[in-house]
Amino acid sequence: MNFMEFVDELEELIETASQVPLTGKVMVDRTDVLGILSDLRNEVPNQIEEASKITKKRDSIIEDAKAESEKMIEYARAKSEEYINEDELVIKANQRADEILSNANAESLQIREGARDYADELLENTQVNLSEIIKMLNENRQELRG
Repeated sequence: MNFMEFVDELEELIETASQVPLTGKVMVDRTDVLGILSDLRNEVPNQIEEASKITKKRDSIIEDAKAESEKMIEYARAKSEEYINEDELVIKANQRADEILSNANAESLQIREGARDYADELLENTQVNLSEIIKMLNENRQELRG
C-alpha cells in the first residue's frame, strides 16, 4: 500500500467507528489505529526515498537539458560568427576586386594616353622628316633646272 491508501484506511476506520452518544466522539479499536499508524510510519520513509530519487532524476534531467542547450547556443553562436566572417570576407573580396578593377582601368587609361602620345610624336617626327625631304627634293629640283 502507499501512503494515501493508509490515510484512506484510517479515514474509513474513523467514519465507520461507533459514536459515543451525545458527544460527537467516536470509538475506534486502538490496535487497528496503531497498526495503520505503524504501517504509515514504515511507508513514509519509502515514499520519501522514492520522492528523493525522482527529484534527483528530475534535477539530473534538468542539468542535462541545460548542458545541451548551452552546447546548442554555443554552436549557434559559432555558426553565426562563421557566417559573419564569411560575409566580411566576401565584402573585403568585393572591395579588393573593385580596387583592382579601378587600378586596372586607371593603368589602361594611362597606357592608352601614352600610346597615343607616342604615336603622335612618331607622326610629328615623320612629318618633320618628310618636310625636310620635300624641301631637299625641291632644292634638288631647282638645282637641276637652273
